Amino acid sequence: MCNHSLIICRCEEVSIEDIQDAIAAGASNSQEMKMSTRAGMGMCQGRLCRPLLKALLPANHKESVHSPSQLTFHQPVRPVSLAKIVKKENSI
Repeated sequence: MCNHSLIICRCEEVSIEDIQDAIAAGASNSQEMKMSTRAGMGMCQGRLCRPLLKALLPANHKESVHSPSQLTFHQPVRPVSLAKIVKKENSI
């Protein structure tokens, strides 16, 4: 049994139903799932949901071929205060 409201990506509030809809619509690898659902594009950049996303890919769509379309790691975005920016510019 699958709870369709189960959240897979907490940052972007993407449910398992959203992932299944993306796969049904033709998403065949993790990058296509990411682009169609925004899963893995939140503050954690997929660090929490990446294993779940890869596990949800159908067996015949596993990224066995070296595809350039795999989920990539990105540094989390953190807010920077304007005061720090101004201070840095003045010190140059």
